Amino acid sequence: GCYKEFRSTPNAQWEVYDSSKGIYRSVKTYPNAEGIHGYFGSENGNYRLVSYERYSDLSADNENYTDIGNIYLGPGIFWDSSDEKIYIRLKHSEQEIIMGYTIPLDTNPCSTSMHIFPNHEVITFQEKSSYIHIEGINLRYQNNALEFKSGSNHIFLKNIDIIGGRTPVLIRNGVHGIVFDGIHVSGNVPPWIAWSDVKCGTEPGHAFQGPAISIQDSAYDIEIKNCTFEDTWDGIGAVDTSYDLHIHNNIFKGTRDDGVQLGSGCSDVEINHNRMIFVSKGISRHGSGSPPKPGTKYIHHNIIDCSKPMLGGRRDPDRLLSKKYRGPNGDGMVWARPLAKHEANRFGKGDPWKIYHNTMVFGKELNNKGTGHEYILKYFYRDQPQEVYNNIIIQTMDHWLARECRVADGSQIYDGNIYYRSINNPKTYFFKSHRERKKSSKKHFMSLSEFKSSKFFKSSKKYYPPGLENSGIEADPRLDENYYPAPNGPAATGAVPLPYGWPGRDGKKYRGALPPQQP
Repeated sequence: GCYKEFRSTPNAQWEVYDSSKGIYRSVKTYPNAEGIHGYFGSENGNYRLVSYERYSDLSADNENYTDIGNIYLGPGIFWDSSDEKIYIRLKHSEQEIIMGYTIPLDTNPCSTSMHIFPNHEVITFQEKSSYIHIEGINLRYQNNALEFKSGSNHIFLKNIDIIGGRTPVLIRNGVHGIVFDGIHVSGNVPPWIAWSDVKCGTEPGHAFQGPAISIQDSAYDIEIKNCTFEDTWDGIGAVDTSYDLHIHNNIFKGTRDDGVQLGSGCSDVEINHNRMIFVSKGISRHGSGSPPKPGTKYIHHNIIDCSKPMLGGRRDPDRLLSKKYRGPNGDGMVWARPLAKHEANRFGKGDPWKIYHNTMVFGKELNNKGTGHEYILKYFYRDQPQEVYNNIIIQTMDHWLARECRVADGSQIYDGNIYYRSINNPKTYFFKSHRERKKSSKKHFMSLSEFKSSKFFKSSKKYYPPGLENSGIEADPRLDENYYPAPNGPAATGAVPLPYGWPGRDGKKYRGALPPQQP
């Protein structure tokens, strides 16, 4: 995979190019690289280098956010197609230093071990590749460790360690019958890279954006299980019209954007028993048109913890970024939500999910939204509402738990959920901006009991006779450090029965993702 000459130190593979800025370039040329990616060695935490797409960003003096100029984000590399050489600058950024990091230990690239590699593939499965079993190998140091071309099918991959570039695993249209079992993908995105670096302005960090596994177009019959996605930008992306997807028993740690991003045009999807720990967002819906089989997305028994802040906006003294990227403390550290939404105008006739028995934890959401289980799309299917049952929802800050629910138009049903705000004496609303119908007046509620005593609760009985959250409660589920609720606590009982035929339906009475655990 990687260029071996940069791995050992000291080496003589770099020459000074601009001493005033600490920029070096490779002695050798690297024809046909098509782009460049890299990671530091273990002595520097294996952090990923910035893959600059413009030399003007690598060489920039400016490190603050700008809408139109260039920004140096920190240690990184650039491949120049004109002379086919690699340019490198390892100067610590001010953002990095502020956050307490000094990576690398030595800013001279001749003294710093790195794994640098081009924008290619390690293994490509061609159109007629089929019935292949690969197990127990390491695939490292190309942009795509695995590429599945259209038509490849029935390929089983187990216990494989992957380090790639922007998209380590690329699954193209029509691929089917693929199983990933026990795959480990390391992204090592540096914590000093801000979301705004990748998504705002001139996007100098654009090359970070990409999922560990990208499922494109109408690929189908894909199972991802027992895998670990660690410090990637996104985890799994299926943003088009894929179907027959099963994503279960995986671990997502430190995901900087979306754990799973799921297209509204997808059908027959089950996402269950995953642990998404200290991620920015858990599972996000992405507008890609109407699903051919609405109501067949099942999200259940997942742990989604979004309580750890991440860098949303870099230093912005001119206040060019939206205020939300500065965070409540003004340091750029922000929180997102367990269930999010993208491409708001592309959801076709609607996108109902079945969300049940999840444990979701989050903080002061930067977009001022709620948990994300609310159905706020304009269009919906009257025979397939969004249904949300028996979840544990915990807010760790002074922020609401749900916002903009429509309680009386048939778009959504909620019941049996536990809501809890761990902060004492909260001042913000519990439920914010709820409506009976799309254009009716808004109402805020300071507690679940206030909602249940309102006309909104009575109105909801017109299409859900018990009333929304009739069995829901506001209480501390008393989770332990592994997210198990107390055996004598409120989450041990009270779950409402799930509709017949839903996956994961076990008939037990506990709420949340995990059954009560004895101390």
